[in-house]
Amino acid sequence: MMSLMVKSKTDDSVQCEVVDGGELKSRRHLNVRGKSATLPSITEKDWDDIKFGVDNKVDFYAVSFVKDAQVVHELKNYLQSCDADIQVIVKIESADSIPNLHSIITASDGAMVARGDLGAELPIEEVPLLQEEIIRTCRSMGKAVIVATNMLESMIVHPTPTRAEVSDIAIAVREGADAVMLSGETAHGKFPLKAVKVMQTVALRTEATISVGEMPPYLGQAFKVT
Repeated sequence: MMSLMVKSKTDDSVQCEVVDGGELKSRRHLNVRGKSATLPSITEKDWDDIKFGVDNKVDFYAVSFVKDAQVVHELKNYLQSCDADIQVIVKIESADSIPNLHSIITASDGAMVARGDLGAELPIEEVPLLQEEIIRTCRSMGKAVIVATNMLESMIVHPTPTRAEVSDIAIAVREGADAVMLSGETAHGKFPLKAVKVMQTVALRTEATISVGEMPPYLGQAFKVT
């Protein structure tokens, strides 16, 4: 991740000093810590994609950068009008969502702990604490929860994971996550099948050591796939 500090700005440009450098590639995310995005949560292009999903009977929509429950209600109302049985997963990945966490999860069918953008917007030491809180909140409401991003990041280029990554998967499982998800590891990594196998092996081994009484309370069912 690269870091820049804004030194000056005009109406259509900013001049920055590079704090932590690197190779800047196309289609990268931009996070401005402490600032809220003014773009709509669902764009016109998104609505076209949503209609495509309805027509093709997808199982889930994952909504990015959800700030409040309003966008969830808006999407669910649209799906109801289409008589579409599609579940809505909210991606918790911005500081704006934290004050509204309870209402956002209440409105949804499940949540994703999207740690990549959370780590860019929040102090890094807050991310594991927020992950635990999101999982606990979802389980108490009977909502499914996914832990995602940077799970096996080193396996994008290396055939074996770090010990810290293995522990990260195990912690997510022990905290009560319904699913752990890979992204770059399988999207453009060198060892996609191996990464999936590692994640499966660690998750199953960890689950085998957990007794029913150890798990956080869970009042619902995991993801419903039709």
